[in-house]
Amino acid sequence: MRKKTSFPKPELNTEDLSLALYNVTQKLERANALLEKTQQEKNLLFANISHDLRSPITALRNSIEYLLSLENVEKAELDASLHLMEQRSIYLENLIDDVFLLSSINVNENMFHYETLNLTFLLEDFYFTQLEDGKYEQRNLLLDVAEDFECMVSVDSKMLLRVLDNLFTNALKYSHEGSSITLSAYKDTHSAHVLVKDTGIGIETEHLSKIFDTSYMVESARTPSSSTGTGLGLSIVKAIVEHFGGSIWCESVVSKGSTFHFTIPLKK
Repeated sequence: MRKKTSFPKPELNTEDLSLALYNVTQKLERANALLEKTQQEKNLLFANISHDLRSPITALRNSIEYLLSLENVEKAELDASLHLMEQRSIYLENLIDDVFLLSSINVNENMFHYETLNLTFLLEDFYFTQLEDGKYEQRNLLLDVAEDFECMVSVDSKMLLRVLDNLFTNALKYSHEGSSITLSAYKDTHSAHVLVKDTGIGIETEHLSKIFDTSYMVESARTPSSSTGTGLGLSIVKAIVEHFGGSIWCESVVSKGSTFHFTIPLKK
């Protein structure tokens, strides 16, 4: 019968054990803090969405009740009420679309259909389309892309156009008549850089790190025209750009304007 080999039990170092326990505790506390922050942001997002849903629904109901209360409806009154109902319906449709996109973008890979394309052509097509859009007729739209700028990227073209459209719409909302909106681009060794710059009201420094959060909107930056937005546009932009493997940030000076800057990895 083989003799059982016995090994000496390792001595427990109290100091090492305490350090290990402290490290584990710190990790758990950080994870718990992150979980609480995420839950708070989620709750705030739902609260904001509930508020944004309630306003147009109330407006629709009031318009319908007003029309039903009239025995003889004048055409001008009817047209005004129908116009309001149409605008509120469009707002609701956009809000539902934004919420669906934002909730699905990181879990549904089938939402993205990647293709290799020349970024120059896409930027030029987008710019000239905006020139023809009547909502920008009170703004100076500029394109600042060098003639020799040419780079290939792998993206979902519809999603990239949505990024550009959201940034342009954001620039429109927070600028005044006569302001300029400039679309520019350049590239470095690894990435294409796209910039959307406006000469609008700008954003205060303390807000810049939060403007891409789903539950955050800069109250002081709201203008009458901002009521047409859902407040989720920048969150969607960030999610799409990061899905492409890029990054996005904003530089801004109050009363002088903002520049949104995002990158897209070059196709090798």
